[in-house]
Amino acid sequence: MAYLELQNVSVHYPVRDTWGTTGEVVRAVDDVSLSVERGQILGLVGESGCGKSTLSRAIMQLQPVTSGRIVLRGEDLTALPAREIRKRRLDFQMVFQDPYASLNPRFSIFSTLVEALSCREKLPRHRREEAVAELMNRVGLSPEHMYKYPHEFSGGQRQRIAIARAIAPRPALLLADEPVSALDVSIQSQILNLLTDLTRELGLTMIFISHDLSVVHYLADEIAVMRRGKIVEYGSAENVFHSPQAEYTRKLLAAIPRLFPAT
Repeated sequence: MAYLELQNVSVHYPVRDTWGTTGEVVRAVDDVSLSVERGQILGLVGESGCGKSTLSRAIMQLQPVTSGRIVLRGEDLTALPAREIRKRRLDFQMVFQDPYASLNPRFSIFSTLVEALSCREKLPRHRREEAVAELMNRVGLSPEHMYKYPHEFSGGQRQRIAIARAIAPRPALLLADEPVSALDVSIQSQILNLLTDLTRELGLTMIFISHDLSVVHYLADEIAVMRRGKIVEYGSAENVFHSPQAEYTRKLLAAIPRLFPAT
C-alpha cells in the first residue's frame, strides 16, 4: 500500500455572477490519481494556474474535495471530521511559497519555533532555548539570532525558518509549494539541498511543487506533470525528463533556459 494515495480527486469551484451561481464550475483539479511511497520525493510540476496549489491544499485538508479520496497511511482523510483532521495534521506539514507572508511578523523566531515544537509535546521552559537552537542548526541558521524578527532576515533565511517550523512537529509528510520561486538562483540551490538532506535524514516523504521542470528533476524521484487540473504525465524523474511522452511536457522542457541552446 502506498504511503499517500490520491484516488480520483477533484476540486471544483462554482462560477458566480451578479445573480448567484450560474450552474457552471471551474475544474481546478479534475480526477487526479497519484501515489507516493514512504521516503519518496514526488515532484508536481506545471504552469501557474494549472491546479498544483489547489491540490496541495486539498492534501493538507485546507480545501475540501468535490469528489475522490485522499488516503494517508491507509486512512481516508476526506472522511474524517475536522476535530480528527486537526490531530492528524501534525503528521503532514507545509512550506509555503512566500517565506515572509507565511511567518507572523509580530513573533520572534524563538516564539515561532517554540510554538511549532510545542504542538507535539509540551516543552519545559528550561529546554526551550536548547530545542530552538538544535532546530536552527539543523536548517543552517545561527541560534544567536533566535530572538530576531522575520524582517531582520534575508529571503533565503526566512525560508529556512519556515522549513524549521514545518519540521518542528516531526511530520512524516512534507508539502513544499514552490518554496524557491521567490528566491535568487544562488539561494535556490541551497534550499533545494537543504530539503533533500532533511528528507533523507528525517525519513520524510515529500511532495515538491514547482513550475520549473529542471528544479523538480534535480531532487525528485518521480514527477507528475499537471495541466488544466489533470495529470498529463507521470513517471520516474529520469523518464519524464529525458523521454517525455506528453506534448505539454516537451514544451516545458523546451522552455528551460540553456547556456548553449540547440540551433
